[in-house]
Amino acid sequence: MTSPVDTVVRGTLVNVHTGCLEDGAVAVDDGEIVALAERPAERELAVGYIAPGLIDAHMHVESSMVTLPHYGAAVVPRGVTGVVWDPHEIANVCGTAGVRAVIADADHTPLKARFTVPSSVPASDLQDTGATLDADAVADLLDAPEVVALGEVMDVPGVVADDETVHAKIDAARARGLPVDGHMPQVRGADLHEAARYLDSDHESITFDEARAKADVGLRVYLREGSSSKNLVDLLGLVEAVEDRWLGLCTDDRHVTDLVEHGGVDFAVATAIDEGVDPVTAVQMATINVAESYDLPFGRLKPGSPADLLFLADLDPWTVEGVMVDGVLDPTADHSESPSSTVPTDTVSFESVVASDFAIEPADGDGPVAVRAIDAVGGLQTARLETDVPRSAGVLQPDTDDDVLSLAVVERHGGDGGIGRGFVHGLGLDRGAVASTVAHDAHNLVVAGASHDAMATVTNHLREIGGGVAVYDPAAESDGLTALALPIAGLVSDEPLATVAEEFAAVENAARAVGLDHDGGLMELSFLSLEVIPELRLTNNGLVDVRAMEYVETVVD
Repeated sequence: MTSPVDTVVRGTLVNVHTGCLEDGAVAVDDGEIVALAERPAERELAVGYIAPGLIDAHMHVESSMVTLPHYGAAVVPRGVTGVVWDPHEIANVCGTAGVRAVIADADHTPLKARFTVPSSVPASDLQDTGATLDADAVADLLDAPEVVALGEVMDVPGVVADDETVHAKIDAARARGLPVDGHMPQVRGADLHEAARYLDSDHESITFDEARAKADVGLRVYLREGSSSKNLVDLLGLVEAVEDRWLGLCTDDRHVTDLVEHGGVDFAVATAIDEGVDPVTAVQMATINVAESYDLPFGRLKPGSPADLLFLADLDPWTVEGVMVDGVLDPTADHSESPSSTVPTDTVSFESVVASDFAIEPADGDGPVAVRAIDAVGGLQTARLETDVPRSAGVLQPDTDDDVLSLAVVERHGGDGGIGRGFVHGLGLDRGAVASTVAHDAHNLVVAGASHDAMATVTNHLREIGGGVAVYDPAAESDGLTALALPIAGLVSDEPLATVAEEFAAVENAARAVGLDHDGGLMELSFLSLEVIPELRLTNNGLVDVRAMEYVETVVD
């Protein structure tokens, strides 16, 4: 006689191995799936559909501005039971200690976080970061049992040029039998073929043709639906064009507001189904496909796998009605305050600034001056722009009539406090300033403003509160400052998700009040210093032409 099990769940199985729907049962005992069949059980459940818990193929928890336990409390009830987290942002600020600290945070959530070791810290030598992960540090972290891959390799030119440092990290992953994630925006032709010799996946495609080319050279392609980059709908044609078992779903960067309103990678699954993708295929792209990419034991309906199950009333529309992790039903029901993260909180260190620190003095002369400006065109992309800005009192000034703001990046990791100065078009501010210590990837302080005085005010405020996102409105009551403090590495709050979302909403409202009207909002600001995605970016060392990977002067000769 078969021994009783803890639980048997009956419903329509979403069999991600075969791609079929079939009525049946899942028997669970001691946290494990023991059979896809009836068994006598102490607890019996009847549901509509049974699927494996969803897995986000590539993401950065830091982008939500909450700790991993609070992130888990938000997404697990929505059916996301696993994430593959590249703690690249924490690593750029805090190095190896920061990575080990967030791995330890995983003990305080039922969400199964697996980690990729950041491979590109710093992302380039054109900006100063708080830490460096050299090949030895990467190799050491790759030995952690929670690590499943080498994280996104951003230095594709280094891969193609056979750079020793880049390849030492790749070789360390291969020696341990681990895959290597790629980061290849707009990489084409011979460079793509060469990069595919060493990299296994990519999540940076924004057009169908780009994604198809990557799939054609054997890369796993992750279709991204995040907060800054929403590429899923544009890429869904790939599902019919290629073998869909090589496709995954990811969020990359999921903002706190989107997390509250729409969830995590579950939103990508629901969106794919809404757009006409077969529901079983959509589930496969966020379960078994990801599990096979990283050799994960979960993300499957298979005897011997952890009982991480998702119960749905319907697949189309996507309707979650319950979640089980390791056999525990509704595992976040009693979520309470988690222990404070051990990631450092003293990471914002620079001398107070004054308005003149943000000013650019051109050569002698009168009248407007031609400058190179970053054109914020949306998503992660920027374009080149040459425009004229006025001069006054011997320095270049922002021109709000033409939507050209002063932009600066302040080194905030306790180094020399250097400031890169430039201009940005397209944010829409007509007064005041906005600033953030969330500034991918080096996470220096980035500030844009309609006046240098306003920029100094908001910059000094972030210095005082230990990092965060802030707006200064000179027309507002009181001191005109609205901020969300992010004391953990200058990136993350220890507060619950709802609290962080409420405080961030206040900052967003203040930003709109001073005119910020870009679709990307404050998230757009955080990417203006990301010097590895074209075209122009500003670092603490100056304006960067990303195509050439070299500095260029802000003032046009």
